[in-house]
Amino acid sequence: MAASKKAVLGPLVGAVDQGTSSTRFLVFNSRTAELLSHHQVEIKQEFPREGWQPEGNHCSLGQDNWRASLQCCGVA
Repeated sequence: MAASKKAVLGPLVGAVDQGTSSTRFLVFNSRTAELLSHHQVEIKQEFPREGWQPEGNHCSLGQDNWRASLQCCGVA
């Protein structure tokens, strides 16, 4: 059944939308640009104080974003 459904849909396009508070993954039909599926994962933000942004945390933030992207792709 999956093969026949894939033949009807044709090629698909996936997109990752990485924002400051969430990661979204969207799946489109490449021929019609119709949105077929999407999933969103919230990103936990931690600040040492109101209005402060922690320094030196870029590697950890990148890993969190990558994990959220993979989680979205698996669900969508």
